[in-house]
Amino acid sequence: MPRLFLRKLLPAVVLFAAITGCDLGGDEPSTAQGAAGPVAVLLQIDGEIPSFPNPVSFLTSTAMSQYRLEDLLNRASKDVQVQEVIVHFLAPQIGWARAGEIGDAISRFRESGKPITCHLEQVDNLTYWMASRSCSKIAIAPAGGIDLIGLSLEAIFLKDLLDSMGVTADILHEGKYKDAADSLTRNDMSPESREAMESLLGELHENFVAGIVSGRKLDRQTVNDLIDGGPYTASKSVKIGLADEVTTIGALLAAMREKYPGGVQDEYGKEPPKPLSFTDLVGLLGGQTGGADLEPTHPRIAVIPAIGPIVGGSSVDDLLGSMDVISDMDLVTALSEATRDDSIKAVVLRIDSPGGSALASDNIWEAVRSLSEKKPVVASMGDVAASGGYYIASAATEIYASGSTLTGSIGVVGGKLVLAGAMEKLGVHTQTLSRGQRATMASPFRPFTQEERSAVARLMKNTYDIFIDRVVTGRKLDRSVVLAAAQGRVWTGSQALSTGLIDKMGTFHDAVERARKLSGFPSAPVEMHPKPKSFMEILSEQITDQQNVFLSTTRRFPAGRNALVLASLLRGQKVLTFSPVFFEVR
Repeated sequence: MPRLFLRKLLPAVVLFAAITGCDLGGDEPSTAQGAAGPVAVLLQIDGEIPSFPNPVSFLTSTAMSQYRLEDLLNRASKDVQVQEVIVHFLAPQIGWARAGEIGDAISRFRESGKPITCHLEQVDNLTYWMASRSCSKIAIAPAGGIDLIGLSLEAIFLKDLLDSMGVTADILHEGKYKDAADSLTRNDMSPESREAMESLLGELHENFVAGIVSGRKLDRQTVNDLIDGGPYTASKSVKIGLADEVTTIGALLAAMREKYPGGVQDEYGKEPPKPLSFTDLVGLLGGQTGGADLEPTHPRIAVIPAIGPIVGGSSVDDLLGSMDVISDMDLVTALSEATRDDSIKAVVLRIDSPGGSALASDNIWEAVRSLSEKKPVVASMGDVAASGGYYIASAATEIYASGSTLTGSIGVVGGKLVLAGAMEKLGVHTQTLSRGQRATMASPFRPFTQEERSAVARLMKNTYDIFIDRVVTGRKLDRSVVLAAAQGRVWTGSQALSTGLIDKMGTFHDAVERARKLSGFPSAPVEMHPKPKSFMEILSEQITDQQNVFLSTTRRFPAGRNALVLASLLRGQKVLTFSPVFFEVR
């Protein structure tokens, strides 16, 4: 966007903020505001749920983050005015591990002794599992239903599509389970991939059934029979014990307004609007605000997010520009700052990543290792912390994962996409001049020669050996133990515990509490690191972001998204630590 337009727009935006008093800052919830008495609180879980809040909501997604949702539940459990919580489930787009973490946060609220009612519309396996394992009571809309039909794993294979386009994936891998590129080179699962995926699906199914058994107080055989007989209407769901009541969300809220003098708060924790001062405006625009910019001196626990594919450098590839990514330079800088900051007593490294660049992963591993030598680092795994994601976690002091986390995948994949056929179909011809026998080795217009493939294989073997060494060093395990868990195989969190790849089963909340304990400051506040960007930075990024329909659509489907990520990374990387996540479980 032209600079002139930005100069014209920004004063208008700031003036609007000052007049209306809209909150352009972070997500700092408080207690019930202006309540006339005891209240119920309504929380909604729907759509994309980012792990952490966006520091500025203007021109960005207003979706409630997982971090804020869990914090609101915690605050509500201690708020004397809040007597009950209603959680309205619609269609959340989230993975199994993070869904379990949200479910655990709901359970912690329930343990405070206050009731929590979950209202369902038309929900899928994951959403029902999240609600059933944690809610005191489940209500369901009359026209809704529960699609309890069991888990399926759908892998996507693109070889024939690439062939039809004249594109060949010339890929090598180190580790017999390292099948990250199989979707580009095969039309079906390899025997090794099927073995690993069957094991994963079996473990996820056990967690799925166990959650429903525990939450709904049904026996295991009954739950398995119900899964085989689904889906169910609202009335049938109540009859067979999957839900407790059929009612609309409107009727439920009306009953709560009658029950509590303070009614129902649907914006719990939102601070009342206040005009922005001149100091606020300077701060929003990235200026200096005197003492507000001084580094904190109180003991604190820092949360450092590592979310998305791992890439090298500080810039973002155009194909990945609409996605969360882990830039090694940015993350290394944040980790180094945390190492030097004496007020930070421990760090929680929150990882949700399928991996990416092997070199970038190693750079981050070294920074995590340096940090862990000075202060505790607790790695908390989200939905996926595999391959490069596990690589960087292995240097932490301790590793926490949920039962449904996908992790491990200690292996290497590499190669290139050969576009010669596609160019011919388009009538595009190339000529190359070179000096050196292997000068055109990386060319996308021809496959590797046998000698070149051997050279790439040697690079990959070296990277694989380094990967193994990093895990041996970071985890303090015998090499034989790591080799047995490696070969590119993906494990669930509970399987990773038995293989020694992680230390404990637990959520992000558990990791934070462990970091507090290890730090010696059990009541230390938890703060995001690095600091949120200024309003000017966020506004500029959002206005200049270009996102086409293809990328927007691709982001909604994990298998398609990961295929795009792999294809993008292969354009500039010889060797990758990227996990085989080209599948969806639902």
